[in-house]
Amino acid sequence: MKYKYVLRNSLYLDEELQDYFNEMSKNGWRLDFVGYYYRFIKDEHTYKYQIDYTPISSEYQDILKEMGYHEVRNSFDDFRVLENENVEAPDLNTEFVFDKNNKINQFKKKRYFIYPILAVFLFWLGKLFIKDFIEIGKPALYYEGISSFGFGIVFIFLAVILLFITILNFSILYALKMDKDLNRLKKINKLKDHLTIIFSVITLISGIVYLCYSIFHFNLKFIVYMILVCIVGVFLSRFVDSKYNSAVAAFVAIALCGLIFPTNNMQNNESFFESWTVKTKITNYEKKVDYTISDYPQLNVFIKKPQYKDEILKYVIIKTEHDTRDNLNYEKVVKTKSNISWDSNKTHYYHYEKAIQSFNKKGNTYDNGMYEIKVLKNRIITKYIGDK
Repeated sequence: MKYKYVLRNSLYLDEELQDYFNEMSKNGWRLDFVGYYYRFIKDEHTYKYQIDYTPISSEYQDILKEMGYHEVRNSFDDFRVLENENVEAPDLNTEFVFDKNNKINQFKKKRYFIYPILAVFLFWLGKLFIKDFIEIGKPALYYEGISSFGFGIVFIFLAVILLFITILNFSILYALKMDKDLNRLKKINKLKDHLTIIFSVITLISGIVYLCYSIFHFNLKFIVYMILVCIVGVFLSRFVDSKYNSAVAAFVAIALCGLIFPTNNMQNNESFFESWTVKTKITNYEKKVDYTISDYPQLNVFIKKPQYKDEILKYVIIKTEHDTRDNLNYEKVVKTKSNISWDSNKTHYYHYEKAIQSFNKKGNTYDNGMYEIKVLKNRIITKYIGDK
């Protein structure tokens, strides 16, 4: 069976769109699906198409049936595309169909208000991925690897696209209200639809790449999380009464699993980090401070790419110096009887030149009184020594 796919655009130009469907049918392409794209199927019979916004009722359905109209499969709720095998069938009430308010209602969607919220979330997520690269600089690239930096850039890029889509949506709504030139609106909407496709494709590719990356590195936590999302998503899709049930179920499943899935799969207070240059085992030294506990992370870094050892050491020095100040400031606040607040965001990272000043070097060992860093042939080990 032969199909033809066309990117959806200018849905509010109903007169033009209706003529487009009829012209495609005359050329042997029957409309099969209407959504964020149009799908046509090869069919030599000529059909008649009408776009309809009339509120549905059993009486109206009977009238449509008597006239020979039936609905084309459609992913939208607020309008219908009707098909008739008889090209001489009477037209529907086009005065109501092409009313400006109906066109405006197509752009009064709740999802358009969700877009900027999602954009802010993606920007925040991207910032988390590239935070170390911004604050630490080049050494973070050699330690954490290009994949983390890449995903951060992708998230920020997706956030920018969503913001542009939001601006275009509200620009179209404003232009419709002000009776602006429809041909100009058509160009704006076409740009918006292309950006939507780009957003979807990048999101899909990024998801597949990250899943493959996780499987390759056997990131069991992420794999189990994705399986949970799929199971919950399929389960929810059977209970969500909406034409957008798949998308709604997917978003709810991701959010739900993100809340209930354990954020810490460590045993014996240990965790692992791995990139293309290092494999790190992390253990926390728990120091009791008055009524709470201060965690001092200790790293056991295996260097898989010896040529980057110097840059990796710089990263470890910077991070260890930061962890030292971070914990000391926290302990100071805990022990202080006044209402001093503590914010880890104010404990900024230093670049290597400043961080190394707090360490004394003896052979292959660096010591700042709180941590000891040993540099071996293909391994770097940090150890808390503050209580000894």
